[in-house]
Amino acid sequence: MHRFLLPVLILLALPTALPTALAAQDPAPDVSPPLAHFAAQRVAIMPAQLFRADTVGWSQAASWPALRAELDAALTAALKERGMGSRWMYAEDVVRTAKRNPIYTSDPTALGVGRWRSTPPKPNETIPPIVADNLRPLTALGDTRYALIPVELRGDGEAAVLRIVIVDTRARSVAWYADLRAAAGPSMIETLANGLADLIIEP
Repeated sequence: MHRFLLPVLILLALPTALPTALAAQDPAPDVSPPLAHFAAQRVAIMPAQLFRADTVGWSQAASWPALRAELDAALTAALKERGMGSRWMYAEDVVRTAKRNPIYTSDPTALGVGRWRSTPPKPNETIPPIVADNLRPLTALGDTRYALIPVELRGDGEAAVLRIVIVDTRARSVAWYADLRAAAGPSMIETLANGLADLIIEP
């Protein structure tokens, strides 16, 4: 009698064990930062381009030259702290390259990205010719394909919004865009810089 019961017991056990075994074989979800693939690329970070003050809040009394320098330095520091090191070309490197090659390059702080202030670009959209023409010599001299552009820092009451666009200078197309937001305060610029770094590489 027992020899007939044994196969039945095994079959009854299979439906319970099977889902567990299949679940163990499922691949873990990808939790990498959304821009992690750029960490292995050569990317040039352009100097911050534009500033727009709000009618209220912190930005009314802000100095754009000082903010630009602080933002450029903060982005450099945040990415280097994550181990990016010399893989990327930073704003100060871009400015230095432009000064050494004035015949071939234009002003890296004036790339012509004004149209992206009110209308953000879409992925795979062709970048304006003036932007493409201004970027290409800078990225070619730095041996980089992608350019990360801090398009605009603007005041929004008691907050700051930083629009970032990444473009493929060889394909002359938009790769990615986002608006980063931080509350106004002493650590505002650092928060924006770390927010961008979080999208590329984990702390």
